[in-house]
Amino acid sequence: MDRMIKILALQALSVMIIASFSCSPGKGDGEITAGPEDRVITDMKGNRVVVSKKLERVALLGGPTGQIAYILGAQERLCAVTGSIATSELIRIFDPSIASRPTVRTVSGSVNVEELIKSNAQLVIAGDTDGEIVRSKTGIAVAYFDDSIGDRVEAIKKEIMFYASVFEAEKRGEAYNNYLDSMIAFINERISSIPVNKRKVIYNGYNSNHLVTLGGDTFMQERIELAGCLNAAKEIGTSSKQEGLHSGLGEVSMELVLKWNPDIIVIDMGSLEELKNDSRWASIKAVKNGEVYTQPAGAFIWDRPTAEAAVLHPLWMAMTAYPEKFRDISFRKEIKRFYKEIFGFNLTDKHARMIEEGSFRAKIMKGAKSQ
Repeated sequence: MDRMIKILALQALSVMIIASFSCSPGKGDGEITAGPEDRVITDMKGNRVVVSKKLERVALLGGPTGQIAYILGAQERLCAVTGSIATSELIRIFDPSIASRPTVRTVSGSVNVEELIKSNAQLVIAGDTDGEIVRSKTGIAVAYFDDSIGDRVEAIKKEIMFYASVFEAEKRGEAYNNYLDSMIAFINERISSIPVNKRKVIYNGYNSNHLVTLGGDTFMQERIELAGCLNAAKEIGTSSKQEGLHSGLGEVSMELVLKWNPDIIVIDMGSLEELKNDSRWASIKAVKNGEVYTQPAGAFIWDRPTAEAAVLHPLWMAMTAYPEKFRDISFRKEIKRFYKEIFGFNLTDKHARMIEEGSFRAKIMKGAKSQ
């Protein structure tokens, strides 16, 4: 009889242990226990995370994603940020207080744990590498975002609604997603009648040598297609590569660019005159026709899958490639409308011009490298 009681007790204990693990988050260390002052959120990796109902101190450890706090009107809850957001000139113009936030992360894997702890964060939102550092060295709750260089529009919308659930700002998240959908529909209405064989070929040539690009397996493929254009680098894959600070960028040969002979070249530094005076580039169609343009930059650089770029970058490319289809549209006015309605920023004409000309890029990149 005693033996049977022991067996039953062990079985009951096993059931309790299994049940406790079934409630655990994917990257958690124990049972999810939410008190009356808590709520449970689900991060982008499917992990359940307990946070306070009074969530007032959040650390965002993703350079491109820091802007989402402004889209959701939750910037006052940021207690720690990345260097690229803290030094973003556009962000500082409209939120000078961002400069006083601790910059606890520069690039992936570089987290100042001591400063993060001092920030008294209730929650850290991070990618896999940074999140694991925080989990292993602190007791701060971590929610993971899904950072992929292949992210398309639907992934951006999903990301926005994840952050909206964290900050309980679902209406602001839905407003952004509706704006994005409307912009895509507007562009498509203007360019859908252009035959495939008449569509402009765009080559993105980054870095000082202009030989670093984003291939067809990255978010840029969809973005170029939304603009009614063709990606010169469609047939190459760069998602698993990395040039400089960012993944998804791969270097190509000059011979390949000459073979592509693009109609339009987009650069992030340098000038048309530089390419005209370089015998290697001078024969390319885009250079001969003066179709070389500097990529815009706002709160963050636009060669990343960010929320602001998802809306404005396809429009800029479409207007650049097919100006005759958009004669009644001012890109700078569209910039001002977007930032006012979505970010709550009242840009001047000068600010809009600086975004269009890519003038904000230098400080963004400096913040990503230093701090």
